[in-house]
Amino acid sequence: MRLDQKIAEMARRLADEGIETARLDARLLTSHALSLSETDIILQFDRPLSADEASRLDALIARRAEREPIAHILGYREFWGLDFKVTKDTLVPRPDSETLVAGVLDRIADKKAGLTLVDIGTGTGCLLLSLLSELPHAVGIGSDISPSALAVARENAQRLGLSGRTAFVEASYADAFAGGMDILISNPPYLADAEMADIERDVADYDPRGALVSGVTGLEAYEAIFAAIASWQQKPSLMAFEFGYRQASAVKSLAQAYGLAGKNGTHCHILQDLGGQNRILLLETRPI
Repeated sequence: MRLDQKIAEMARRLADEGIETARLDARLLTSHALSLSETDIILQFDRPLSADEASRLDALIARRAEREPIAHILGYREFWGLDFKVTKDTLVPRPDSETLVAGVLDRIADKKAGLTLVDIGTGTGCLLLSLLSELPHAVGIGSDISPSALAVARENAQRLGLSGRTAFVEASYADAFAGGMDILISNPPYLADAEMADIERDVADYDPRGALVSGVTGLEAYEAIFAAIASWQQKPSLMAFEFGYRQASAVKSLAQAYGLAGKNGTHCHILQDLGGQNRILLLETRPI
């Protein structure tokens, strides 16, 4: 069978399984399995596949047909133009989360300032490391309750040449901190227990539950983080939190209840993601 025929066959199988990105996934898996660039695939479209090559492709397609995320199969996911290692111990970085990175950068007047950033629930480190890649003199600390996730974040920092400006600590929510940072960011678990029944298999069956589910209400993580920040004598200059698309009002109200929004000159903004959904709560206590 020729290369292009195999890709078409793979795409049909994935489409039959209801995977909307069937043809793209087929090409990505082909590129990964056969070490071919997109240009190689185009130029070599009519070359015959060996039995070993076909077998490798069949194995990967079988995994994707079971809804294993492409990022898990490939072992990485692109985010903010950077490649991040992904494992079963971390959430797969999602394009909507880039809204947080863009929103924070938009509010930093001097990108060369020596800022200190903290990322609560860092996972792969994608948010923290993406920001540090744009802020050459900033340093950052990422926390996570999962030692396995922290190992992935450290590896990503090393691969991106940012390990000299980062540290990672094992901690639950904001327990490891007492204020003093310039910027605080977080994409905490925000699903309610009951919502897991409606989550697509790609996420529910493969992403770590602890990084997805907050508890009964889906707001437990924000309560824990906001309560800690409220006790700090020195609040961050800028705070950014990702939330579920239906949680804007609840998360904003919770921030207000803890005195973090709408008081003492704190400016509160809700940012929308690529699909026009409310996604990020941005709190500014003072310009940076």
